Order: sequence, then structure tokens, then C-alpha cells
Amino acid sequence: MTRLFDALRRSHSAGAKTPLAPVPLASAPSSPATRARKPVLELASAPVEAARRSIVSCPPAAALPADVAKEMAGLRIRLEAMLTDRVPRVVMFLASQGGEGTSTVTAQFAQSLAADPGLRVLVVDVHARRPAYAPGGRSRVRLAGPPASGNGGGASAAPRADLMPVPEAVAAAGGAAPRVLHGILEAVGGGYDWILLDGPPVLESPDAASLGQVADGVVVVVQAGRTKRPVLARAVDLAGRSGGRVIGMVLNRRRLEIPEFIYRRI
Repeated sequence: MTRLFDALRRSHSAGAKTPLAPVPLASAPSSPATRARKPVLELASAPVEAARRSIVSCPPAAALPADVAKEMAGLRIRLEAMLTDRVPRVVMFLASQGGEGTSTVTAQFAQSLAADPGLRVLVVDVHARRPAYAPGGRSRVRLAGPPASGNGGGASAAPRADLMPVPEAVAAAGGAAPRVLHGILEAVGGGYDWILLDGPPVLESPDAASLGQVADGVVVVVQAGRTKRPVLARAVDLAGRSGGRVIGMVLNRRRLEIPEFIYRRI
């Protein structure tokens, strides 16, 4: 026992002569709030101001069809359950290939969210090569806000659904597009509860998979009866490898093989 004590004492004395190396700042523990957010890219004011000025309010429209509204409400419940600690919730919709209805699903989900008077929604077009929402009436999809209020058919007092076309800084950033987009969203997204990114097809655009890392979660839109399993698996794999968190899929344009009234009773 004495030998063990002497050995420990000698080891302590020898070690005391060696100065301790400084601890790197990066190894210091961070707060939970710091860990929950990705590092912010400090952008020049010009790209941020240009993106902020490009935001437009979506006009009110007729309510969604009952079946679509039901599906969108279910999607909201699932996403809220997965992203309980995120404000705003940033969700990216993308597909494996073009024509699967990504922009349509994004627009419908945005309108469904905006129908809640307690929510503010921002849709961001990130189709840099083929924008979904273009000025001059050339948009591929019409993005609408919440339905008109019942008091005389007028629009609600405060617009609750906004659209940001493809930011010029993101389109010109190339491989740095995810970092630039993240910086823009950090600068302009503070007043929103949901930010929906309308993403390009994964297998047709080299930017799509990497842009998914900006979102809290990625939802893959799949056209029923068209998308092959290997194609879908490849798209999901690319999104995951690029830092995106795939949290679900939406089966779009589903066709019922039996009459709808029988289907609803099954």
C-alpha cells in the first residue's frame, strides 16, 4: 500500500512540472440552444436586402377541397410531432424527378397552414434552374394564401402566406448555395412559424440534395404509379448523404382502383 502511495506521489510530482496545454475553444460545451442551430453565415447586407424585398404576399383564394385539406392537416400533425422544438419549422419538399407535383404539394400545404390565423408561412422557391414561381405570370404553380374571410368576402387583415422567389445570391452561389440560403433564412425568417422550401428534383439537379441540409426535415414527394422503387431509393440516399434529414414521404396523385365511397368504408 505504501509503495502504491509513493508511486502515485512521484507521478504527481513529475506531472506537475509539465505545463498543461491550452484547451481549444471549440471543445467548450455549448448551450442547448446553440447546438440546435447550425452556424450562421454572415452575408453581406445586399443579398439579404434583395431577398427581403423580393418577398410578396400571396392573395387569398378559395378553400382547398375537403379531401386535400384533410391530407394536409394530417401532414401538419405528423411534422409538428417530429419538429416540436423548432421555431420556425423549416421543411423542404423535393422529389426524385421532375413532374411529381412537388410545387403543388408545397403550395397546398402552405395554404393549409396559412388558414390557421395564428401562423405565418413563408414559401421559398429554390428551383434555381427552373423556378416554380416566376414574375410576369409565367409561374408553373399558383401559390395562394388563406381563404378570404367571411365578413363581406374581403381578404384577411394581415397576409399570413408569403413567397420568396429564388434568391439571386442562392442561384449564383453554386456549391455554396446551402450556406448562402441558410444565411438568408436566418436573416429574414424570424417572423415566420413555418418556412417551406420548394426544392428541385434530386436526380436532375446537383444542388437539390445538398440544399436539404438547410431544412430541419426533408419530405419526399412521390407520384403514385410512376416513380420506380430504385429511383426513389437513390434520391433518398443522395439526400441523406448530403446532410438532409428525410422525415417522410407524400404519395401524390394516388388513383383509387375501387369507387371512392367503398374505399372510405374499408
